[in-house]
Amino acid sequence: MANIRLNEIAKMVKKGVRAADIGTDHALLPILLIQKKTCCKVYACDIAPGPLQAAKDNIAKAGLSSCIETILSDGLQNVPSDADACIIAGMGGMNAIEIMNHAGERIAQMKQIIIEANRDTYKVREWISEHQYTIEDEIYINDRHHDYTVISFASKRHDPYSREELILGPVLIKKKDPAYLLYCTKQEKKIEKIIGGIKQLKADGSGSEELQRDLMIYKEYLNN
Repeated sequence: MANIRLNEIAKMVKKGVRAADIGTDHALLPILLIQKKTCCKVYACDIAPGPLQAAKDNIAKAGLSSCIETILSDGLQNVPSDADACIIAGMGGMNAIEIMNHAGERIAQMKQIIIEANRDTYKVREWISEHQYTIEDEIYINDRHHDYTVISFASKRHDPYSREELILGPVLIKKKDPAYLLYCTKQEKKIEKIIGGIKQLKADGSGSEELQRDLMIYKEYLNN
């Protein structure tokens, strides 16, 4: 049974795309996408033979071997050219960025790219902004006491995002989801604690200027 995180990611996938699930592990997401009739074809990709065999076994048990193809691939390296969407989930933001950097023009050719990051979300948005791509949707998920942000973007041109948008998310800012507001409150307290630690070391608080700016962004957002 898929967890909350995988169910929410599956909901974001555009109907009718041929998706490549990068780092598929046990292929739970590809199975879900076929069962929900979101996709008619999914590529379940992993860099390691062990997880890929587990994925193949799960796909066979679900009776979906004709719809889901397992591929041994380092990122998008061996993904067939007809894949027009990719999902990079279950890893940190910096790992996702590394995969996208190695993918070259493949990212620009995709109809949809979904990144689920459990950390370094700011860096993922910064990468999207630097490439002038468009963030189309975002969701925040708290699943089993872990925080996740899922970002769906496309290669259509967008002006670079502001620092506020990079930190809070251009879509999440507008949603005002109560769970996300709680997460932002946690982030606000976390930054305050870090700044407090810096002030204990340096009376003038020097070195915390960027953190102070970020703290103000969270405070203004939460107070509006």
